[in-house]
Amino acid sequence: MTSLQETLTQVQLRLQVVHGRKLTHKDLAKLAHASERAVAEWMRGATSPLAMTALMHLLSQLAPKDAEEVLDRWRQKAHVDASANAATATETH
Repeated sequence: MTSLQETLTQVQLRLQVVHGRKLTHKDLAKLAHASERAVAEWMRGATSPLAMTALMHLLSQLAPKDAEEVLDRWRQKAHVDASANAATATETH
């Protein structure tokens, strides 16, 4: 198992605790904004998302507190972007 596969498995296990249930590849795909097939291939090690691998390498170079701050900011921005996209979709329908 590659380090990326191990990391993805750890993320999946931790997300299952957060969501209180077993998460399928379909669930992970929705959370990752990726296709179910892509997630299945990542988990098998058949392919890897290059950008994600690069980002993981960069984040691993940061102190845990700094990595957490970067991820918190990303999470906040993603939430704002998702809210804006939902509002735009509502206005166009």
